[in-house]
Amino acid sequence: MPRPYPRDSTSTLASLVEVVCPSTGRVLRLRRAWPRGTGHLLLEYVEVDDSDRTVATVAAQWFADGDQFETVARQTAAAFPALVTTIKDRGLMLQRGGADRRLRALTGILGHPESTLLVHRPERRAVVRRSGPAATTYLKVVRPDGRSPQLSAMPLEGLGGARTPVAIASDASTGTVECSALPGRALHELLGDAGVSQAETSAAFRATGAAVRGLHESPPPAGARHHDAASEAEVTDRWTKNSLAHGVLSPAEAAAARSALADVHGRLAGLTAAASSLIHRDMHDKQILVDDHTGVGLLDLDTLAIGDPALDVANLFAHLQLRVLQGHASLDAAHVAADAFLEGYHPAPPLMERMVAYAAASRLRLACVYAFRPRWRGLAGQLLDVDGGSPHVVNACLGR
Repeated sequence: MPRPYPRDSTSTLASLVEVVCPSTGRVLRLRRAWPRGTGHLLLEYVEVDDSDRTVATVAAQWFADGDQFETVARQTAAAFPALVTTIKDRGLMLQRGGADRRLRALTGILGHPESTLLVHRPERRAVVRRSGPAATTYLKVVRPDGRSPQLSAMPLEGLGGARTPVAIASDASTGTVECSALPGRALHELLGDAGVSQAETSAAFRATGAAVRGLHESPPPAGARHHDAASEAEVTDRWTKNSLAHGVLSPAEAAAARSALADVHGRLAGLTAAASSLIHRDMHDKQILVDDHTGVGLLDLDTLAIGDPALDVANLFAHLQLRVLQGHASLDAAHVAADAFLEGYHPAPPLMERMVAYAAASRLRLACVYAFRPRWRGLAGQLLDVDGGSPHVVNACLGR
């Protein structure tokens, strides 16, 4: 029988928001968490010094099962003895400096003086930026089990004219790929810059709309997986059930999430079959770069799939609403951006009708994702519209 720690998953995250690292005595504050089922969490902490300055990013894992915790901690510590610390009474394992029994190449990459860890999801994937006198590059590290990111120097016409990262080097044996950096500013940065004019925002999102349309009209690469409405329902279902199981939603939010999930299932099940297109599947304002000279660039192509293009449009619009709720962009700016995107994309009415269903799924998923991020915990209720006052960028655009 599994040996549980004396705590159930419904109270776990609250107890892990702030911990003290036994090896350094410094405070670790939880930035975000990713559920891997009801008994396992991947975590990202920031370590702060006595002046409350961030000095490091520390990955971690929490396990409900004591036997699983001890097995993973023992194996990880055996490979990286100086980088692993455990807090046994909380079932928490801290992994400094990229220590990871599955991503063994990561510690060596981070040993490079010009490397900066951007993301580390323990035993899943990591992203490192390498800067210096030469050009900036980005390295992705995944489990070296045949699932290495398939990024290559695709012809520009292969993605409708959008620029993509070019693979400089890759090694399937270590699960690593190094890619060039794309020029330009992310749409997210443009939205949050008060010095950017409405005309500049419109131009950037109009160009993005045209580029995304080009992506959707591009022939899918050989071996691309399929992601249909049922697949999207499964993703939404998983995030919702994990948020309920881990108790990160208030009772009112949990009730709203259950109701929203039933609505999403009904909406997605009722969609008529759409022409299968090449889609990004994780389209949002941080994945898109715009440069005056080189045009639009797309990042993180690992999720490319064959599916409904309405999903990409919906996900981008749901993220515009999220930026409004975060105070990163005004509602007016979000409307300008959405309208300009549609001007560049020229969607047919059936796509916009399907987009509404996918947008409902995206909002619910984002509510659950951000419920696992303490800084943005309050956004869950707003995305779920618990009080009925949340701005809906999608609805506003449909009414224009």
